[in-house]
Amino acid sequence: MNRLVVAIAAALVVVPSAMAAKPVPSLTPAATAKLWRAEVARAKAHPHAFFDAACRPARAVFYAQTDWLRLATKLAQAPSPCAQYYVSVPPLAADKSQARAGQAAQIRALGPSFHAVDEISWNGWNAWVTANASTWYQAGVTARQRMAAAGFDAAAGDTWALNELSSAVRKGTGTARRNALDFLHGLSSDGVKGIAFAAGVGQTTPDLSSYKVNLQGWLQDAGFWSEAAGYVSDWAQENYGDVRAYAVAGSTPQQRRDALVQYLGHEVALANAGPDAAAPARDLLHQAYVTFGNAAWAWSASYGWTAAPAATMQDFVSGQVYAGRFFAAATGAAVDRFGFAWAPSNTQALTSADFNAQTASVLDRLAAAIRDSGVPADDVGAAACGTASCATVVDGATFTPAWQSFSTWSTPAFAFVSAPFAVAAGTVPGPLAVQLQTSGTPVTTAFDQTVTLTTTSPSGGFSTAPTGPWSPTLTLTIPTGASTASFYYTDTLAGTPTLSASGAPQVETVTPADVAKLALTPLSTAVAAGRSQTFTVAATDAYGNAAPVTPVWSLSSSVLGRLVRAADGSAAFTAGTRPATGAVSVTATTTAGVVTASAAVTVIKPRQRLAGVGTKMVSGHLVATARVLAGTRPAAGVALILRVRKGSSTIAKVQGRTRADGTLRWRSTKRLPRAAYVARAIIRSLSTASRTQH
Repeated sequence: MNRLVVAIAAALVVVPSAMAAKPVPSLTPAATAKLWRAEVARAKAHPHAFFDAACRPARAVFYAQTDWLRLATKLAQAPSPCAQYYVSVPPLAADKSQARAGQAAQIRALGPSFHAVDEISWNGWNAWVTANASTWYQAGVTARQRMAAAGFDAAAGDTWALNELSSAVRKGTGTARRNALDFLHGLSSDGVKGIAFAAGVGQTTPDLSSYKVNLQGWLQDAGFWSEAAGYVSDWAQENYGDVRAYAVAGSTPQQRRDALVQYLGHEVALANAGPDAAAPARDLLHQAYVTFGNAAWAWSASYGWTAAPAATMQDFVSGQVYAGRFFAAATGAAVDRFGFAWAPSNTQALTSADFNAQTASVLDRLAAAIRDSGVPADDVGAAACGTASCATVVDGATFTPAWQSFSTWSTPAFAFVSAPFAVAAGTVPGPLAVQLQTSGTPVTTAFDQTVTLTTTSPSGGFSTAPTGPWSPTLTLTIPTGASTASFYYTDTLAGTPTLSASGAPQVETVTPADVAKLALTPLSTAVAAGRSQTFTVAATDAYGNAAPVTPVWSLSSSVLGRLVRAADGSAAFTAGTRPATGAVSVTATTTAGVVTASAAVTVIKPRQRLAGVGTKMVSGHLVATARVLAGTRPAAGVALILRVRKGSSTIAKVQGRTRADGTLRWRSTKRLPRAAYVARAIIRSLSTASRTQH
């Protein structure tokens, strides 16, 4: 043991600074060596003290990007008597397929509750597989051999951790899942199960739809999870929390806990809500799931946002321990599995001494929160917050409610992925496409899926080819491994038909085709001189749809009248004022001059009518006047008979023709007494009686 202590002290003092570019065992080598010696001595003197107290058993897993020995030693300084601690050691920076020697024994020396974890780098071993033209299984076997050669002792409780199962595994891209299983198989080929870290997404990710869909697809891969259960002891989703989604003003510790539980435990929640196909995933997660928290400080990216003061980070660590304990208790797990990432980074440009002191304070809080949270209580884990923690506030912080959606399983449905179209009747847009989606994200089918297409239009038709044949309904098949199917549609009825893909609607627009026919109203008419007639035009396409038209109007002759186009597209013909007669044509033509229509107009003389007959006394003389109009104008030269009577006696009978002003007038030659005189005028068989003149 003395030789081990000396070797450790010598190894620690070579670290140049708190911002070392490469992973180092400790950012504070001298202080860590001193504390480590004290904790090793205590563990040697009291090897079983950790198991004497009654508290909630825990399995705490730590990923350390650097500073792993200080992490382990700080945890040992304030240990939970019922916890087992697993601290990862990164591989060599120069060759990530090589385990880092001389580290495992230092962690184990802290007592029987402390175990070293060999970080198995996926990227490092991917390079090894390629360079050696080997297999992933052999890579796993070789990694375990190198792990043992570096001093990791599985028999003493050390283990391995695969870092990490990438998003390609989650999505099922290519052979990613098969490669992962083969690697895990090789790593556990001696029967020792290990830890699997799976890539996650940040807590404040704005759109989780694609992630949820991919995770659902993975959870339903029963073969993957059934096989993986034979290889892993712990399953840690790398969920790097964000202080801005935790330190919400006015929120209680319990509200913060619940928001963290929704995030840290979302994979289990989704598996619990899943169909029967997710049962193997549920089984593994119930046994092995680790709510993986974030103690990495102070980051603005990569590990979530933790670029807050150290005191805020301490509070955040306590809240995550609380949430992890509470989640484990709610699932009924026999052991509380939780963990943290540790990756100190001096992004705030502190002095080395200040940075080292503040990172130490975060580690102290982490260790104390784990220890205190194990005390049995109705509100499991609440003791991690003590009396004043889990209350810090960050300006603008807000919870991320989207994680609540992982408590329900999103079912796939069909949706149109081609945009709504607007085409002329009789044309064929496309191709159009439908897709199987979950929450707007394409779903690759595990088996053939059929989708039925219908339309609300009685004239619409579907086909798998742009030339038909056309059918009012169509059943398409989305084959296994695909998500989309294409089709064609045509419609001869203008309007807004709704297409449906097994219930999913999309409204389309069918406009009239080119004008094929024009119709004038009226088709024929007679117009008297000086009178007008309005003509309107209606256009239809080849399928009978009413079509918009801006006609060009013309008149076959301007001798008999004129034609004026109105703003609404109609036109008015006005016959000349001369009493000429004859026939003209009013024609409407499309602007392209392709389609025309005409109406016949006959111009006739206006009918002559007596507009009035009257009498009046002028200087003692009786004046009788008859007035004739042709239409609205005075009619000259019209033959009239004008009779003037007094009682039964005829005073005068005048025959003559109207003057230019359309009147025929008679004046008595003698003065006549005032009396009741009656004048009557006759045009042929027409007559009009005048008013009585006294």
